[in-house]
Amino acid sequence: MEALIIIDVQNGIVNKDIYKKDEFIQNINKAIILNREKGNLIIFIQHNSITLKNGANDWKLFNGLSTSDKDIVIQKSHGDAFIDTDIKQLLKDNNIKDIIICGLVSQGCVYHTCKSGLENGFNVKLIKNGHTNWLKNAGQKIDEVNIELEKMGAILISSSDIAPKRLWEVLPA
Repeated sequence: MEALIIIDVQNGIVNKDIYKKDEFIQNINKAIILNREKGNLIIFIQHNSITLKNGANDWKLFNGLSTSDKDIVIQKSHGDAFIDTDIKQLLKDNNIKDIIICGLVSQGCVYHTCKSGLENGFNVKLIKNGHTNWLKNAGQKIDEVNIELEKMGAILISSSDIAPKRLWEVLPA
């Protein structure tokens, strides 16, 4: 069994001018459906901050997501979902060694959670078309994050479970 971890796909972030928003949401939902069919854990991470205040509309999970009452929701207050949460223990209690990560934002919480997952001994799969941001050079930043995390040991996959592809071998430095 694996766990799909969806990071910070909340109204207050999704409603910003994020890069390829519709495609991003479709890819996340595709990953949720595929992982649910496989019987994998589905874990939503919700960030709590001044702008994403617990209980406020901006804090709520984006209503375009495919959610279920069986999904697990974890609250965090740091960019890294492993800091001050019970996610590591939850994964260990469920004998999960492989985690699949997607969400918002590429260079922030997604990057730091992937890095921490690797450092904590998990096999990290990053959905290369399942994270985004609102930067002017968003596409380039996504590629950079994919390449950097792959070099650290993450495996890149697509939302459709296409075989992993090593981007750093095909993209110019």
